Amino acid sequence: MIHITQLRKHFSAFLVAVVLLLGSLCVGDLQTGAIAAPLTPEAAAYEIDQSDSPQEAHSRLEDKPKSYKQELREDSAYTKQAAKNATDTTKNALERAADNVREKLNLDEPLPQSTKDFLNDIKP
Repeated sequence: MIHITQLRKHFSAFLVAVVLLLGSLCVGDLQTGAIAAPLTPEAAAYEIDQSDSPQEAHSRLEDKPKSYKQELREDSAYTKQAAKNATDTTKNALERAADNVREKLNLDEPLPQSTKDFLNDIKP
């Protein structure tokens, strides 16, 4: 039989694991370039210098914010899906734990007659 302290330790470890998982999903990998860099005057000058014509520089500068917005939309959709998956996984794990406790403690079985008699005897 699992003692309350053991159950509390397991539950705490489970919560820590869920928090770490969700934290890593929210932060993400900073090396992937998912965080949009601001278009500074220096960056704009670099884009202009790398272009062959003013029209190309203009289109590059206009495309940068659009691509950043698209990246943010994709990252947001990924984060929403990951949070939903984590929630579903947590819900399933908690349901399995509750079923396990219910089974181990025989909570679905009726009280034996001897227990009912004892409870009736101690009532004032």
